[in-house]
Amino acid sequence: MRDLEIRGAGNLLGKAQSGHMAEVGYDLYCKLLNQSVMRLKGESEIRDEFETAIDLNIDAFLPDYYIPNEAQKLDLYKRIASITGEDDYEDMLDELMDRYGEPPANVQNLLKAALIKSMAHDAFLTELTQKGAELRFTFWAKAPINVDKVGPFMGKYKRRMRFVAGADSYFTYALPVTGGVVTDVLSQAGELIAAMKEELF
Repeated sequence: MRDLEIRGAGNLLGKAQSGHMAEVGYDLYCKLLNQSVMRLKGESEIRDEFETAIDLNIDAFLPDYYIPNEAQKLDLYKRIASITGEDDYEDMLDELMDRYGEPPANVQNLLKAALIKSMAHDAFLTELTQKGAELRFTFWAKAPINVDKVGPFMGKYKRRMRFVAGADSYFTYALPVTGGVVTDVLSQAGELIAAMKEELF
């Protein structure tokens, strides 16, 4: 995954810093905004106790031919990085289609990666990484995993899934390979994260 594209200018999908919000800094601005939104929704602020990073082998960026204006592009990277759920994802997709036309695959990947990062955070994951044909899902040390549910969960995926317990517990998942190529990484990662959130806590 390209550093600028998926993480944005200054790691936009991780811990970022931008001069755009010069008074308070972009990180603090987004944190305060997210806290306000969560309070209005009655959601827990546990999200702020840890951060989530993703590193997947995909092309995910805003190409010049799709958005030639650099200021608009930087603003969109920041807004895409702040996606926190399906509604945000759909709203951003609709806006891009209205303003710039049908998004190419690398733009769709960027939006999906931002959504998956939010899903991973909701599932108490601190890292989602890909090495070759393997995905690793690393949990926050305080993740309330029900250990009695780990075995049945892994059983659904047979030998593809492995669990390593420890200070930073993690699952590894062997991605299917067709013709030497791993496909649909984002879809598979999203499905696995949704299943973890549903079945492990």
